[in-house]
Amino acid sequence: MRNAEARVTLGVTAAREGDLEQALIMGERALEGDRQSVPSLIMTSREIAAEMRRRYAAEPVSQNYLNRLHSLAREKPGFLPR
Repeated sequence: MRNAEARVTLGVTAAREGDLEQALIMGERALEGDRQSVPSLIMTSREIAAEMRRRYAAEPVSQNYLNRLHSLAREKPGFLPR
């Protein structure tokens, strides 16, 4: 779990620095695998989602990532705000 949180944080940092590719890599890696406890991942995923919407809304790869987050939100209520 801490590894996933760290990857999301790295993804947020990359997004803020203008590195969409690295942001997506870190974001995707954070979402891999089973998560038993998600509270911290929820918080950091909200942050990366906000950066993706704000900075890269027009990018198809960003939209794909956001769609994946929304899919997780349907599977795990509370994962992302609506």
